[in-house]
Amino acid sequence: MSNNEHTVILGGGVIGLSIAYHLSQEPDFKRQIHIVDSSTRLLESASGYAGGFLARDWFLDPVAALGDLSFQLHRQLADKYQGQKRWGYAGSHVYSLDVEGAPEGGGGVDWLLAGTSRAQAAAGRRTYGHVSGPEEAVNEDGTPAWITPQVGASWGIVSSVEDCAQVEPRRLCEFLLSECRRMGVRFHLGTRATRVEGNASGEGSILELEANEEGTGPDVLHCSDIIIAAGCWTPRVFQTMFPQSRIKVEIDSLAGHSVLYKSPRYVKPFLNVAHGIDGKAHSKDENISYAIYCPQTKDWSYAPEAYARLNADGAPEIWVGGLNHDSTEIPLPELATDAKKLINKESIAGLRKTAVQLTGLKGPDSKIVEDDLEVITEALCFRPVSKSGVPIIGEVSSRDLYGPAHKARSAKVWIASGALPRSISLSLGTGAVMSDLLLGRESRVDISGMKVESPVLSKL
Repeated sequence: MSNNEHTVILGGGVIGLSIAYHLSQEPDFKRQIHIVDSSTRLLESASGYAGGFLARDWFLDPVAALGDLSFQLHRQLADKYQGQKRWGYAGSHVYSLDVEGAPEGGGGVDWLLAGTSRAQAAAGRRTYGHVSGPEEAVNEDGTPAWITPQVGASWGIVSSVEDCAQVEPRRLCEFLLSECRRMGVRFHLGTRATRVEGNASGEGSILELEANEEGTGPDVLHCSDIIIAAGCWTPRVFQTMFPQSRIKVEIDSLAGHSVLYKSPRYVKPFLNVAHGIDGKAHSKDENISYAIYCPQTKDWSYAPEAYARLNADGAPEIWVGGLNHDSTEIPLPELATDAKKLINKESIAGLRKTAVQLTGLKGPDSKIVEDDLEVITEALCFRPVSKSGVPIIGEVSSRDLYGPAHKARSAKVWIASGALPRSISLSLGTGAVMSDLLLGRESRVDISGMKVESPVLSKL
């Protein structure tokens, strides 16, 4: 192997890990793979604390094929490696809750389909009635008993296990991480990429690295490919490495708090066997998970999302967060590990209030809700959202990086980021298509609407 036959991935979140995982599985890929991350611990932002909802077709048209591919890959990976037991993979039944005080015109599931929440649900989606097991307690309206009945509310059925699922993001990433280590991927943590310069051999580039006091890794890496997959930090990494570039990466940081908790009423998710949603058994011993999407109301100024599932340890848990919760008000920290220092107690209290309203104990007068929930984790994460609304996946031309006069042969530079607040859902598909591109193959799905030459990068 020559010095420049190394591939460097900048970012050790779910996208970077997925790219490294797919590349390491390719028998024809002979280069050494490196993952460089500025934090000393991985999975301290969205890849470790996001909700973990997976969708097949909740995407804009340019992302539709990638979303479908990624959903299939999630299911295949779970089937192959016991994903239900290792990272809590389960098909998801999805509710839309319309409550009093929702914005005008937001009744039924219209608000959800129109994108007030994240769901860009496909037109003509099949829907089913409420879902419960043979011995599972239910409310009078047919919803599972762990959901608190809502006065003046109506439920819409948005999707089923055919099109949606859930995972524990941290456990999924830990699996990908272990597989990458097993396949020889090298990790350099607490390390920043600071500069790129041409290799004296005329091929590839030298990537200069700077480690902090706790960091690990060499001072330089000789490489033929550099993939920037640093989530919300991608624009900073790009600007640091290519300060003279005539383009900038337009990815914003969407901050969001979340609460993971247990409820005394959510104790045993039922199995999706032959009595399930459409009378078919889709997978052996597949637990049903639930997702609840709500519009903004007088009680909350954001669009709450609640995910109920059986985790990989066999314990039922519920995650509550929200698309617009905190939004861009919280600045992106220097390191992902700094996120915990920015947790706002008022935001957490607001989420807990939401959790109680959705799943708390209803009093005898049908108005009082008791807070008997046990909080497991309070978190804050930052999610990458491109200004165009679609991810950025593809190569950045040397002309855009160095200017029109640049003629030297340098390492190829790629970007894989900005996957909306759906990075977990799109992660495996992104890793798969990036492996295609790095091997010189045609991408297995059309990603032309996400390429770097599109408006996701703006000229300076």
